[in-house]
Formats: sequence, C-alpha cells, structure tokens
Amino acid sequence: MEAAFLATTYRVETPERVFDLRIGLFSTEFDAFLRHQEALLAPLAAPAASASQAIGWGIVTAYNPGERLADDQNESRQRRLRERIAASACAFFPASNIADGGEDHHASWPVEPSYLVFPVDEQQVAALGRAFGQLAVVYGERGLAPRLLWL
Repeated sequence: MEAAFLATTYRVETPERVFDLRIGLFSTEFDAFLRHQEALLAPLAAPAASASQAIGWGIVTAYNPGERLADDQNESRQRRLRERIAASACAFFPASNIADGGEDHHASWPVEPSYLVFPVDEQQVAALGRAFGQLAVVYGERGLAPRLLWL
C-alpha cells in the first residue's frame, strides 16, 4: 500500500499557480507559497503562538477510503469533508491525488479530488483523515518535505 501512496503526485491548485508535490521531495516553490500564506495568516494567529513555529499543512480526501466507492458516494463524502474544513479555522485549496500515469493513461486508480488544509498540526489532519476512513494523509511543515501519516 505504501508504494501506491509514494507513486502519487499530490497536485495543489492555488490562485497563484499549481504545485505538484511528492512524498519525501522538498519543493522550494511550495515552501515560498507557504511562507507567503504564513504572512497573510499572521494577523489572525493566536497571540500566544510562537513566531518561529512553522506552518503545518495537510492533504486529505474523502474519496475511496481503502476501497473504490461509487462516484455519487465519493462526491457526497467529499462535500461533507469540504463543509467540515470550511467550518474550521483552516484555509484550504483544491488538490488532486494523481496516481502515476493517472492523467494520461487509464491508471488502475482514479484521480481523487482532495484539499490542501492549513494551518494544521499532525493530530488535526489525522483526525480529518480518520473521520473519512482514510488509510493515510499527507502532512508537511514549512521547510520540510511532505510525508505520509498512517492512520
């Protein structure tokens, strides 16, 4: 199962640009985007928050929790995930989990819509993933490569 997660591109779509992220590979461009987001979020941060604390982020989907579901089930689950994120204090952008060969070929696993969510810590993004039956989520912090959090 880990091989499937590692053979996936996690595409994040922001108004500025699209970022293609991979587990274990640091992206200087995405890190610069996070630094910019951190500056935008700073006025909203709690006064007790440490100025040196890196912004944590996650990528999570409600699609296909360990098995393929029907399109209508996946779409309903993804709407609930979006509603849950929107009701939180988190910012989010649309993303997609694309298995290698997934856009240009008929891959064995379909492209899955997901969301980049921030600021979050490991526990918050793991809780979102667990709530939707996921096996793992992507987690990262500014200055570090993304990694898998197994649930």
